[in-house]
Amino acid sequence: MKAKLATMLAGLLAAATLIAPAVSATPFQRDVFVRDNVSDVGNEPSTGSIYYSPDIKVCSTPVPCAVSQNPVVGVNNYVFVTLRRKPGGIGTVDGNLHLYRSNLGGGTAWPGGWTYVGTAGSTVPVGGTTVMITWPGWNVPGPAHFCLLARWESKADPMTFAEGSNTQQNAQRNNNIAWRNVDSVRVRPFEPVRVPYTIGNPERADARQNLVLEQPRPFAGTITFDLGQELTARWKAAGGRATGVKQVGETRFQVVDPQARFDNLTLKGDERVQTALTFETDKEAGPAELHVRQTDAQGMDLGGAQYLINEKD
Repeated sequence: MKAKLATMLAGLLAAATLIAPAVSATPFQRDVFVRDNVSDVGNEPSTGSIYYSPDIKVCSTPVPCAVSQNPVVGVNNYVFVTLRRKPGGIGTVDGNLHLYRSNLGGGTAWPGGWTYVGTAGSTVPVGGTTVMITWPGWNVPGPAHFCLLARWESKADPMTFAEGSNTQQNAQRNNNIAWRNVDSVRVRPFEPVRVPYTIGNPERADARQNLVLEQPRPFAGTITFDLGQELTARWKAAGGRATGVKQVGETRFQVVDPQARFDNLTLKGDERVQTALTFETDKEAGPAELHVRQTDAQGMDLGGAQYLINEKD
């Protein structure tokens, strides 16, 4: 009986260790963080969604806007990042905020998959602050939809975990890092809109991934996903498993369920493959929301995109 109780206790302790937040490398009095989602309070690792931080906002002018906007190609855009302090903070914390951008998609490897945008030095008081970084027009290529990555670096507030190639994992483990990827799509009757999505493998070795499409607010129209010829051929060779979609062309699949997915998409090491989504409707459609995300063979989230369809300004 004693041996059995000891085994049960060891199991409970092991489970608690797995779910308990890691101890931050920084005492809470000096800890600065950027939220991964609206529920984030700075714990490491964080829980919930990673790739649409509410603390990163794109605006068309150097005056903060109420709602984050899509960047405009070829002109200066302005990115506002909110740096927060934990309750009980003491004094100020000095550091630098670095901003990077990528093409729209998931599985973007660090650092090779990201392009540097700019840096701003900041002194963060106990009440937090908002930092603006100018996104130069020459650095905003088309199409105008991107991931943004904010990294806070400070000698007083170092990263808790060493950064690896998996950007999603870096952001989840370190409250100094946040990722935003939001794409607003306006769909009018009889005017199909095609937008890109880049599927990426952040690892150097070949890997199989799953692509998940979720609609928290279903779209009153048609969503079609185009895998492209190469990726479609690989997917079929791996068994062609999918749910919630209907093939409507050689490489095109209509999303027919609010929860849909493709399994076993084979990607080469460090590969990025461009695919596309098409939204269309024959009537006035209200606001809707689509999440596209990638997971690895073990189910680990590798990032993705949030598409806000006909969202009110």
